[in-house]
Amino acid sequence: MNTLEAARFARQVGFGFAPDETIPSDVIGWAQGQMNRGPSVQFFADRQGHLLKDLPEGLKLLHTQAEVAEALFQHDQARLLSNEKAKALPPSDAEQFRYEQINYPYWRLEPWKEILARGAMAVNGPAPVFERFWHFWTNHFTVSPAVNNINTAIGPYMRMLRGHMSGHFSEMLREAVTHPAMVLYLDNAKSVGPNSPARTKGKLKDSFNENLGRELLELFTLSPASGYTQNDVIAAAMILTGWGLRRPQRNRSMAGPFGSYFDDNKHEPSIQTVMGQQYGGAYANRDKLLRLMDDLAHHPATARHISTKLAMAFITDMPSPELINRLSTVFQKSDGHLPTVHKAVIAEAASAGAALRKFSNPETWLWTIYRVSGAALPVVLPQKETKGEKLHELLSELGQAIHNCPQPNGWSLYDRDWLSKEMLDRRIRYAFQFAPRLVSQGDQLNEVVLRQHGEQSAIFKTLQQARRMPDQSLRSLWAVYLTSPAILWG
Repeated sequence: MNTLEAARFARQVGFGFAPDETIPSDVIGWAQGQMNRGPSVQFFADRQGHLLKDLPEGLKLLHTQAEVAEALFQHDQARLLSNEKAKALPPSDAEQFRYEQINYPYWRLEPWKEILARGAMAVNGPAPVFERFWHFWTNHFTVSPAVNNINTAIGPYMRMLRGHMSGHFSEMLREAVTHPAMVLYLDNAKSVGPNSPARTKGKLKDSFNENLGRELLELFTLSPASGYTQNDVIAAAMILTGWGLRRPQRNRSMAGPFGSYFDDNKHEPSIQTVMGQQYGGAYANRDKLLRLMDDLAHHPATARHISTKLAMAFITDMPSPELINRLSTVFQKSDGHLPTVHKAVIAEAASAGAALRKFSNPETWLWTIYRVSGAALPVVLPQKETKGEKLHELLSELGQAIHNCPQPNGWSLYDRDWLSKEMLDRRIRYAFQFAPRLVSQGDQLNEVVLRQHGEQSAIFKTLQQARRMPDQSLRSLWAVYLTSPAILWG
């Protein structure tokens, strides 16, 4: 690849090259070299490793399941206290109390800090291609606050997925499905087997729930193309009964360890059959789910499903059967070894070249315009009275609230779902809002465009012509570039 082809490829599988980055001579090796192990998540302010300033004192990212369980407990305690205070305070005072105790620390600060860290890694981190694949997996295994107040669990859950990108799919699947964020999001923590000890003894009013069993088969592994039935869904959900979360109690009566937890009392004890394979009988109830997930992870239909989604995310909306077959073969031969699979996707993207392109979703576009332009990420606290750009709110305005996905199937991988007039209008409006910070750094537009696209490119010629027209401000020229097909399409 020449340097311009390399720059385009870096935007396809990453977020492009920043003005201060050297374009490597072996860009495919550069991309594949990032797949073995990702860097730890930091609030990077630049590519020299300096950290963002003006962050709230004591701000930190949670990681362990024990930290998650404690944070969920504190959120629940704050909710209960807010409800009690609301009964005794005037409405305006009760609203302010709720803002201070719940709205700001959980609904505002949690997504803000997580998106800021995610953006810092994409824009300033040393492994932008790794970040793009991380974004793929956080979308594949989507969780959302929904009605279960799991805000504090989403970021640690996503970083758990990141940690498993250097291993096998089966390991990531096991941890994703049993993580506190997932069992709460899809209500599995409340799912009780109809013939479980807890049900037969009348100790619990919770009922059986199919949500996680269905998504395990439909979204995370086999896909409907495998031909599973509703009976398979029910059986998978039965196997999942008992998997929930151990967390602190209000009276602090329960001791740890806190986090993912299997409760035999809630589990459906019978033998279940999924896709012709029986689970139960000779081995412990807890092991039924682990055996099921291992079988699903190694099923050929799962290899095809994951391969198809990866091809759609990085190469084309309509991957050919030959492309899917090649990636599926790599998946199966490597036993689902994710670095090997990711490197194969990168090689396929490089082989396809500019002939196959993807339209950037809002998040990818946002981090791309920051990285290729060299702009600094905004650090504006998410207080309701503070003006300025808050990245989590900005992504919502662009149509992709990363930490609040409306459905378990994640954000669309299809170009058409991001190409509407409304979605494009949102980006154009933000480009005009974004451009003044670039203008304040001087007239660097030509340098950026030449580096990314070259002097023979249509966008460079268009901008050169526009410069000669009256009343064309540098701000408007930047906005034209940032919303041009040259940037919108990877």
